[in-house]
Amino acid sequence: MKYIAKSLPKKGKIKNGDHFSFYEDERIQLACVADGVGGNACDWKASEQACEDLAYFYKNEFADLGVREGIAQSLRKTYAKIYWTKGPCEGMLTTLVSVAIDRQAGEYFYFGIGDSLILKFEEGKIEELTPECGFRIQPDLLPSRVKSGGPLREGTCFALMSDGISTNRKNYRQEVALVLGSEDWESKFEEIMALNQVTQFDDMTLLLLKG
Repeated sequence: MKYIAKSLPKKGKIKNGDHFSFYEDERIQLACVADGVGGNACDWKASEQACEDLAYFYKNEFADLGVREGIAQSLRKTYAKIYWTKGPCEGMLTTLVSVAIDRQAGEYFYFGIGDSLILKFEEGKIEELTPECGFRIQPDLLPSRVKSGGPLREGTCFALMSDGISTNRKNYRQEVALVLGSEDWESKFEEIMALNQVTQFDDMTLLLLKG
């Protein structure tokens, strides 16, 4: 799958509390969006670390487990590391949403922590995959958050976003569907992000996966 993404800090804010990443190898494509909790310490570090660690732990420690179990155990370790942080960033917290595509099996998996969202776009319809949940979950329970989406159908697309996007514009679902359904989706993506900047009130991140 191809991807396009942009992350923009709130106007006047020096450090962006959002972060995104995309990792791929011969076996997996892994897309992530994170939104550090602004009322806690080091929101920028929490989101960046979560995205980077999820891929790091998978490829360095858990790749032999298979895609679903590898991501599940990487998720557990990613949040355990956040919870155990000491010093100036102690207490930092972040949302994290991710889509993992098993390239060999043709399947996908996903999870959501906090109030960031994943939308699936398929046959012209938008479906929300990740209902809002708590920001803090016991690490040993986190593997159960990883869900199977089943076989990846031709033309299926995904949108991963922080709440800076999902609560910024009333018609965000229709706008995302417009981008994903367009042949000139890169140009439409830029148009939608420019519209979001007009009314932006928070850090905002949008990552799109298009088959």
